Formats: sequence, structure tokens, C-alpha cells
Amino acid sequence: MSKKKIKKRITFSDETLNFTCEIEKFKEEEGEPGKFTGILVNMQNDSLAKGVYRFKKGSMQGNNGKTLLLLYNHYGELLPVGKLVGEETEKGFEVMGEFHLSKDDNGNYINPEAVKLYSLMKEMKLPFEMSVGGNIVDYKEYSENGKYYIDINKFEAHEGSLTPKGAVKGSKVTRVFNKENGGIEQMDKEQLKLLMAELLANFKTELLEAGTPEEIKNLPVKFNEINLKFEEIKTELNGEFKAEIEKQMNEFNEVIKGLKADFKATEEEVDDAAQFKAMLLNVKDNGQKNEIIFNEDSKLEFKDMTVGDGKTGSSTGKAIVTTTIVRKILERIQDSNPVLKDITFISTDDGGVTIPREMAGLPETGWVGEIEERKDTAVAKIENITVNIFQLYALPVITNKLLATNYVGYATFLLKRVEYALGLRLADAVFNGSGTNMPLGILKDVAVTNQQEIDTSDDAKFIESIIDIYYSVQTDIAREAKWYIRRETWQQISKLKNTNKDFYITDLNTGNTRTLMSRPVELIESEGSGLKILKDAVATTDPVMVFGNIREGILGLENPKMTMKLEDQITSKGLTKYYMEKGVGVGVQLPEYFVKVVKKA
Repeated sequence: MSKKKIKKRITFSDETLNFTCEIEKFKEEEGEPGKFTGILVNMQNDSLAKGVYRFKKGSMQGNNGKTLLLLYNHYGELLPVGKLVGEETEKGFEVMGEFHLSKDDNGNYINPEAVKLYSLMKEMKLPFEMSVGGNIVDYKEYSENGKYYIDINKFEAHEGSLTPKGAVKGSKVTRVFNKENGGIEQMDKEQLKLLMAELLANFKTELLEAGTPEEIKNLPVKFNEINLKFEEIKTELNGEFKAEIEKQMNEFNEVIKGLKADFKATEEEVDDAAQFKAMLLNVKDNGQKNEIIFNEDSKLEFKDMTVGDGKTGSSTGKAIVTTTIVRKILERIQDSNPVLKDITFISTDDGGVTIPREMAGLPETGWVGEIEERKDTAVAKIENITVNIFQLYALPVITNKLLATNYVGYATFLLKRVEYALGLRLADAVFNGSGTNMPLGILKDVAVTNQQEIDTSDDAKFIESIIDIYYSVQTDIAREAKWYIRRETWQQISKLKNTNKDFYITDLNTGNTRTLMSRPVELIESEGSGLKILKDAVATTDPVMVFGNIREGILGLENPKMTMKLEDQITSKGLTKYYMEKGVGVGVQLPEYFVKVVKKA
């Protein structure tokens, strides 16, 4: 039994415990839709809740005939989805459950959450388990074979919950509703989305909390179960959501592939895993209060440093590990985000740079021998450009067990998530950084004065205003610029039609570059970018897109070092948390290279 799946709330004198067990039966009674039977507290084995607690026979008798609230996953923020009534038997505390399926005068369900759960169980036959919530009234503490136990002699139940994963090994639904009595619709797309989001969230928790060899070994099996469920329903999902789920599934697969016999790690993955582990162990060995600074030339010596090769399962020793990963991490951060790919980063140990505006302006030219006095460089009315370096941090959570087993796939996955998260935060700052403890972004930089409006009153004016935006900057700027647009806004643009009802833009998303006025379009997913969705934007105020040349208009700085420090050496969940800090900075050096776009009133 997994010790992590039990939830409990404890006070010294009056202890509260959530204990999870199996639904044994699950059937719909003739003519009574919405009812089911199950076992709320299983007393047929010696499995322990939280590795300590055991429900003794007779402990639930005080709840016989009592009406309990029916919840989902002990989530008390929502209304109950129904009720439970039960009694203790030789098997345990058996219950009859009933969903709240009443309708109002207009025929609408009063409790939609109850309808969703009922649909998931009836139509999808999902194997929900059960969990009881309440207070321990009487218990006995004892020791046996050097282990500490608590027998629960009397338990006061308040609610019973349906939950995706129970604590008792083998908990599952053995009999599901038939479809003969109707009374409820098939699941809609939103319910399917909730289902997949729930499954993936639960798997992520199990993945990060895997602590025993058995739990780690079971990860591929559980992942395959989710994958099979996804294959069953993915034809019912829309393209964007399906693509997002597939992306998450691929990321999880990167983690668990290290447990598969056919996993072949690349030399780069093995080398990165070795260096990443060496850096973590170096910080851990030096204690929680110390900060360790790594750079490309750092050499970490570990006599017993081993990392599995990911191919044969064997380990290879490395006496010295050079932290080239410090150099690689910025490159990977850039690769993880389309906004950052075009920025050129200059390496410097200084805290920032100030560039005279003349250096960034267009040099003045002329013919030797002219009579006129030679002119200085023509520049905008800005005295200079200042770009500061700020500390950008990530806080990855390391599963000690997986790290100890030299899990190459896990290290690869973790690094990718760190790089993606850092890239997203840095890209948001490129647009929306406040300049306080972070870079000053395009949208907040007062030097970027070119603001254009987009007219959405009809399709023809919409397109005309896009053309005006394109030609609001010089031709040499426009022909190298890109559009940075929220995905929802691009969806609206791609639906524009001419007077013949033909689409202005054909976007089949076949892998080719999206273009608008022949210039590439980069879709921005993050709300932190400051770019608003066009239909929700406040007219003349909220920026909805940026048109500009980031490659030449933005200057990037990076400190070649990376700092790591321990946040929490070993938590109760077997996790270790590390801060990874990287000094980076970005700033607008040519404000005339950018156009801020707002919606016209």
C-alpha cells in the first residue's frame, strides 16, 4: 500500500483521518438511476493507512444508518454531489450511494458536478475508488516487531468521497453501470477534458512522489493505462487540446522511458545527467546555507560519481565532471521559446551595460571631399541604452529515489522542464517586464512610441489596419520583423474573409511558418506576456500584439555563471528542492524597431 495516498488532519486529542478503500460493487438498481453500492472502509486485510493506522472491526458501527455527504476527492469547496448511507458488515462499511440528479423547472440539472461524476462512472466506466473522512474518537497505540501502530477502535464519519486513486492495494470497481436505463447524456468534450486533466495531474503527483522500488517500477504500467484511455477518447477532443495532451504525454514518456528495456539514452543525455547530478550533490554536500557558483570551467571531482548509461543499466564512473551544462542551459532556454530564439546574448561578468545611443543609431555617411561639415550619427532623442542583468531562478524538485537510481531519463525530463519554465519567464519579461528586479519589456518601455490601432468593426477594415501596421515602420525594419500574437487572436484573424467570402489567410498548420503580410507569426500562449486576447482587450489601452524585429531591436546580456543553493535538503516526502539562479538581462536598444498594437474603440 502506498503511504502517500492517505490524507489526514491531526490534532493531538481528537485526530481526523481520511482513509481510502475499495468500491467492491457498483451497479445501477432497476428504475433508480444515480444509485450505486460500494465499500467505504475495507476491513478484510491488514493494510495500514499512512503505514500506521488500521480500522478494527466494529470501529464504524456507530455510523450505521447515518447519512453521509458524498464528495469528490474530499473537495469541500463545492456542494456535495449526493449522499451515502451504510452499515458495517464482515467485509467492512458497505454503503449505498445516490447522486443528486434533481432538475429545476426548466429541466436543467441543479447539481452539474453530480451529473459529471455520474456520467464518468456510467458512460466511461471509470474505476473510481472511495475514501472516508471524519474523526478518530477512540484508538490504541502499540508496538510490534519494532514498528509503531495505531488501531482505530471508533471512527466518527462525516463524509465519503469518490477518488481516482485509493491507498489499499487492488482497490478497483468490479461492476459498472449498464446502459439500459438511460437518464443521462454521453460525456461532452468539456467533461473529457476534465477527465484527461485529472488523470495527468494524478500521474504527475505519483511520478514526483515515487519513493519505493515498487512504485518506480509501476510508473510505466500506470502511464500505459492513461495512454490507452487517451487513445479511446482522443477522436472526441478538439485539435488544440489534443495537441496539448499529446505534448504532456510525450514529456511524461521522457521520464519513464528510462525504465523501459528499449530505452537508448544518447551520449549527450548521459553526460548531462552526470553533470546535473554532480552539481546537485556538490550543493548538498556543502549544506543548505551555502551557495555554489558554477561556470563553464568548473571541475567537480567525485571519486564515486556514477551515472547509469541508460542502455545496459550499468553505471560508468567519472572522476571529473566539467559543468558545460552551465553554458548549454541558456542555449536551451532560447530553443524552448520562439520569442528568445532571435535574441543575441552577450556574455559579461558586469551587472549591466550602458551603451551610448550613437553606437546603436544608423551611422552618418558622406563623400570624402564634400564642402559641408561632416555630420554626426543621426539618432533618436535618447541619451543612452541601459541593460541590466537580473537573477532569474528556477526551483526544481528532485525525487531523491529517482536521483539515487541514476535515472537518466528523469534528469533529462527535469532539465527540459527547468529550461522551458525559465524560457517562458524570460520571454514574458521581453514583452511585459516592469524594469523593477526584472528587465524592462517592450510594452512598458516609454521609448517605444509607435502605437497603432487595429479596427475590428468589419473584416475589410481589420485587414486594412493590419496593412497600416506593417507600413508604420521603415521598409528595412518591416521586412525583417515578426508578428507576436496570442493564439486566440490569430484564430480570429485567420477567420477573416473578403467580399467573395474567401479566407484572406489559409492556415492549415501543416508545419510551415505562419505568415501575415509575408512576415512570420509567432503564437504567444502566456498570459504573463501582457498581450491580451483581442476580443477581451480594452480598446486603446490593452496591447493585443507586437510587430517588430527582436533580432536587431533587443540586446541580451548573460552572466556565464550559474548559482545553486539548497532550499530544503530532505522533506518528509523524500524530495529535495534546489534554487538554480542565472543572471540574464534583455532591453530595447532600437525602440523604432517595434510597434505596439491596441484595439480601436
